[in-house]
Amino acid sequence: MSPIVDEHPAESSAPDKPSGAREKSSRGGFLVERPGAEKGSWEQWLIESDRPVRLLREPLPLSARQNKKLKRIVCLPSQALHDWPLWIAGNGDKLALARLELSGRHLIKRGMEQSLGLFPVSADKDRQLVLAICPEEPFSEESLPSDWKEAGSFDLPVRTLSDEKTDLLVWAEWGRIHACFLIDGKPVWFCPMDEKNLGGLLLRTALRLQAEGIIRQIPRTILLAGMSAASRESIRIRLATVFPSARLTLSENLPPPRVPLDSLDLPPAAVREQRIAEEKKNRLLSYAMVGAIIYTLLLLWGSGDLMIHRMELSRIRKAIAAVAQPASEAKADSDRWKALRGAVDPSFYALDLLAAVATPTEGGKVRLTRFTMESGKLQVSGEATDVTQAYAFEEQLKKNPALQAYEWTVGQPQLAGKNSVRFDMEGSRSDANTGPK
Repeated sequence: MSPIVDEHPAESSAPDKPSGAREKSSRGGFLVERPGAEKGSWEQWLIESDRPVRLLREPLPLSARQNKKLKRIVCLPSQALHDWPLWIAGNGDKLALARLELSGRHLIKRGMEQSLGLFPVSADKDRQLVLAICPEEPFSEESLPSDWKEAGSFDLPVRTLSDEKTDLLVWAEWGRIHACFLIDGKPVWFCPMDEKNLGGLLLRTALRLQAEGIIRQIPRTILLAGMSAASRESIRIRLATVFPSARLTLSENLPPPRVPLDSLDLPPAAVREQRIAEEKKNRLLSYAMVGAIIYTLLLLWGSGDLMIHRMELSRIRKAIAAVAQPASEAKADSDRWKALRGAVDPSFYALDLLAAVATPTEGGKVRLTRFTMESGKLQVSGEATDVTQAYAFEEQLKKNPALQAYEWTVGQPQLAGKNSVRFDMEGSRSDANTGPK
């Protein structure tokens, strides 16, 4: 007859605290939410490093659940999960190998590939044993917490229940009996069970898993927890019959959860879509923040540049104001000089200029036909016996000291008749526009 141990662990010995105190105490650690024994019920366990594991009588406030230091783990209902133990190659893309294996056996439904997750169990030479898991799609949100999509990770309830000493775990979840085979505390296969056929089904399953090399031996330690006394006794009798050498442990309540060291996240499709949308939103916000920072830097740079320009403009204005009176006095002197220049500057005397222009005509080979003086400009026209004489006259006129204040423009000599060449010249002073009218 198999040995029986009856255990009744307390859920939590800590008294209820006000919500403010609970918020303060939940600044760090883990918040594990897993399905309870009754249909639609949920258990919230608070795991902190410096305090014992506590079952919360009332849900944590939303602000406490959203605390970034508090890692929230939601255990998806076991009945909404599919699992398959698989041997796959030790090298290569594990997820692709598992998908290929499941597709070849026609075990996975369309739409479930993206939700598929792998949980490593053990390794053997060039192959490894993994548990492939994925939520049912479309995933039913009935009876789940209102903000369950905001959880940091999604795990298996059995991973929070198992320990390294148990080979077979049988527990009640949402009004149904579930069973799970374990290796060193790691689940290798779990499934809901019919209480009446539980014994024979578990024996056949154990023999098949052993034949496939998934479990090493028939279960030697079995834990029954979280179910009514009648169900517990009925199941104990059935398991004692099919596993006579196993050590049975009975517990009225489910054991407190433990946080597995190896992480596992099984987000359903709705959660993945929400996470992708959140990532896009955060990416856009980061782009907007970078743009705002760049705009602020440009604004600061522009403000600094404008300030520098204003300071320079102020300095220039002060310099202009400092020289305004001397400049005004100098302009008045210049105006007086310009007014008197025509009377005192010989270069403005028309007769002297005419004499200077007529000087190269001596000899009779060149004669002047026109001489005009207006607004600081001289216009000279004449005739020469040939082109050479015309060019010679123009060169002598340019070299005359009395006419050095003028810049000369010379036109091309033109034939005016037999032995006659006509030419035109114009001289302009630099102050032609300000000269006497």
